[in-house]
Amino acid sequence: MGAMRNHVFVCIMFLLLGSCVSVQLPGGKVTSAKDVSFSAPSAPFNEIKSDSSDKAWISGKTGNTISYLSECGGKNEPTLQQLESDSLSALNSLKVLKSEDTSFNGRAARQTLAQGFVDGVSVQLSLLVFKKNGCNYTLTYGGVEKNFQNELNTFENFKQNFKAP
Repeated sequence: MGAMRNHVFVCIMFLLLGSCVSVQLPGGKVTSAKDVSFSAPSAPFNEIKSDSSDKAWISGKTGNTISYLSECGGKNEPTLQQLESDSLSALNSLKVLKSEDTSFNGRAARQTLAQGFVDGVSVQLSLLVFKKNGCNYTLTYGGVEKNFQNELNTFENFKQNFKAP
């Protein structure tokens, strides 16, 4: 039972990671993107409510989470590196395993794989950040390190089907 409690705690922490990205930009109201298209992750993932992301799902099997956050509006535009850094700031003893510039939805993007600790639990995080039509997007997959690889393909499928307007 203690292991499941750790899974749930870590999953909640990953949902909080999105709030690290959510920065009110001076001079404008930040809103979520409209008309985002995606295919929700299939079972064992179930949708959960999250104030720190537009949509989020948790695996009933491993406790891993998939989420996305969109932020539109404001006058200042953070760089992809700033979006990446803000997303990773909740991890203690952060170790970036891989970070690369890429293309996603026809725009420049940054894809990152990192590991660190949340409340003493070793976790891994995969994220993709990009900007499109005045909006910033962060797609995130995370979980306890020992279960991280188990559902990584589900996140890859989620990314393939994600379309920003």
